[in-house]
Amino acid sequence: MRNRFYFWVLFLSTSVLLIFAIFAAYRAFSPEWADYQAEYKKELVKVVKDEAAKSKARSLPIEIQQMYLADLNGIDRCTSCHIGFDNPLMAKSKVPLKEHSGDYLKVHSAEKFGCTVCHYGQGRATNRKEAHGLGHDTHWDFPIIPAKYLQSACAQCHDAAMLQAKGWDQAAKGEKLVNEKGCRGCHKLNNVGGVLGKALEGVGSKPIAYFPMGAVQGEKTTYSWFKQHFIDPRNLVPESEMKISVTDEEADLLTTYVLSLRAGEMPKQYRRLAITDGAKQPADGETLYKRYCIACHGEGKDSIFDETFNHTVPAIRNPAMLRALDDKNLKKIVSDGRMGTQMTSWKATAAGLPERDIEELVVYLAKNRPAGKPAAFSFPISKADPKHGETIFKMRCALCHGKKGEGGLGLNLRNPVVQAFDPEVLAVTVRDGRKDTPMPPFGKDGVNLKDQDIADVASYVKTLAQRK
Repeated sequence: MRNRFYFWVLFLSTSVLLIFAIFAAYRAFSPEWADYQAEYKKELVKVVKDEAAKSKARSLPIEIQQMYLADLNGIDRCTSCHIGFDNPLMAKSKVPLKEHSGDYLKVHSAEKFGCTVCHYGQGRATNRKEAHGLGHDTHWDFPIIPAKYLQSACAQCHDAAMLQAKGWDQAAKGEKLVNEKGCRGCHKLNNVGGVLGKALEGVGSKPIAYFPMGAVQGEKTTYSWFKQHFIDPRNLVPESEMKISVTDEEADLLTTYVLSLRAGEMPKQYRRLAITDGAKQPADGETLYKRYCIACHGEGKDSIFDETFNHTVPAIRNPAMLRALDDKNLKKIVSDGRMGTQMTSWKATAAGLPERDIEELVVYLAKNRPAGKPAAFSFPISKADPKHGETIFKMRCALCHGKKGEGGLGLNLRNPVVQAFDPEVLAVTVRDGRKDTPMPPFGKDGVNLKDQDIADVASYVKTLAQRK
């Protein structure tokens, strides 16, 4: 009985190995590309007219097709399967025998550009699975790009204006969305932008291992990751602080754009037009606000309690705030940011905004400033008692601003920018509050604190940065 058992185990194992060996031998002597080329010859014989052309078609050799791209330091064997890519007679054939669509090859010759520079995929492979690079077992970082994102490749050589003129405007529309939705407020590109998110330089050519793929639905590709991340950032990255709301179409446009942000540059002889960064061109304050501020501040007229950041985002275009802050203070806030919050420093040595752009932003922010200044705070701050101010702060202010002024529903008062404010500015803010924000007036029009009490609180706030 035991001998019979081992006999059958050996027999079955040998059979399986033999089947695999036969299959491997079959694929070696009848590879996928050879089948396509044989089919191509049959179709070509059918569509050509004269007998001489038919005879020539029958005599075509079946062999690996290879393009060596010296300037791109690459090799493409894609046309081993896509054998009819440049033959107009194959216009009505099925893929992969079909002629390449459009007139792209007229100005992008296969001998110079190859295939993978635009389509991605693994150029040296000779079967569909590995050439397209799809599936986790192909171990290929850059699988073939879905057709809807293919225009991302165009931006390697052409600028947005040229692409839009030709109707290839998907990447340009994506860039427009990036600027309008305030993505650059958190993500740096070409050394300009916020620092809360990862820099965008070269993100379009990051390997698959760079992205957490666990929650990605469908194919585990960078293309799927980008789109799903735009639609629901925290589904893929639970700790993400990214704030965005997009439609399915907008997610595709944004994906096309970020895929165009590839590392390195094409050789000069391939670039038809100089590549420009729209964000480096002169812009008015409103454009700059949308590009860098709107994602967090919205329209800026009402304060927002952000559940993602777990604190209040100030209403930086709120008339009450602008009335209390002059342009000098606004510029300092934009330039230096607010330490301990998501508000980065936007000066050239930090987020990279030139002085000109910061001044344009300040002009735009100040447009809503009411005429006339708030009534002066008449009580002399020099007579304030910070110790008594601490008592009032704990009773009236700590609930929103934190026990140590660290912030919460209200601003972080320990921040260097707040600490740099003149004590009278702080006192006026406490007295008058800020309409359309959680900050109520504590003077006679609100809680009815005495000027002495308000001065004491303002004096105490100025000491918060030194307290542990």
